[in-house]
Amino acid sequence: MKTREGKSVRNAVIFSIVALSCGWMGRLVDVQAGRDENGSLGQLIWLVSPLLCMIILRAWAGDGWRDFGLKPRLKGNGLAYLFSMLFFPLLATVIVGIGLGSGWTEAPSSSSSYLAAFGIALLPSLVKNVFEEFAWRGYLAPRLFSLGYNRFLVHIVVGIIWGAWHFPYLFLFVDTAESMLTYMPRMMLGVIAMSILYGELLLLTRSVWPAVLMHTMGNAFIDTLILKRFILVDEAFAYVAMPSPEGMLAIALTGLCGIWMYRRRRGKPVIDGADPSVRSSA
Repeated sequence: MKTREGKSVRNAVIFSIVALSCGWMGRLVDVQAGRDENGSLGQLIWLVSPLLCMIILRAWAGDGWRDFGLKPRLKGNGLAYLFSMLFFPLLATVIVGIGLGSGWTEAPSSSSSYLAAFGIALLPSLVKNVFEEFAWRGYLAPRLFSLGYNRFLVHIVVGIIWGAWHFPYLFLFVDTAESMLTYMPRMMLGVIAMSILYGELLLLTRSVWPAVLMHTMGNAFIDTLILKRFILVDEAFAYVAMPSPEGMLAIALTGLCGIWMYRRRRGKPVIDGADPSVRSSA
């Protein structure tokens, strides 16, 4: 048992090192090639490396595939899948509605144009999030759960490493004049809040696919609103009214939903049957 735990710790550390370094290596490749932009070779290295590392560790380093979460497990999880698809569209609708009512947000473009842009964004977002979620929810989270750590702490640790993984290419996905000194701490809080929510969906369904769907809908729905300028948020209120992870309203609502799911499942076994109260209690 100690040998198995030792392998899990070792492999989780290896995965984390790869995840935290691959983006910077990708940026170096891009800088050397003179092409540091969306769709670059370096960005591909950044996106694919955690999943490749996961495959190597599961196939040849003793982790196995028992808790991979590949099966959809649709039976009995219909509400979880529905929730996954609707959460971020509803969240964004509420926050944009508050922004419009408060005068913080403008919506200059038509809804029909938005729906077309949202539809176009779905497939690329799905492909990207298969790579991302089967690395984070398909590997790092279950590895740490298997060690018996408090699952709320696991959500936070996964969120911190997952958030830091974004740093090298954050400039490609952020449209803000705000200083990174104030932006990045909020972004990290938002990622941790999402880590709780996605992690609880994983534990509820024992499948990564609900997290893939939720992440896909969030990226396609919210990023299209912001990056394609279907909404314009007053810079003075962006820290509150942005429906993306760095907005305080989004952080609060996502975090509350994740904590609600966590408390509902408190005391129940995690994916591989480890006791969630081992080593610490919540």
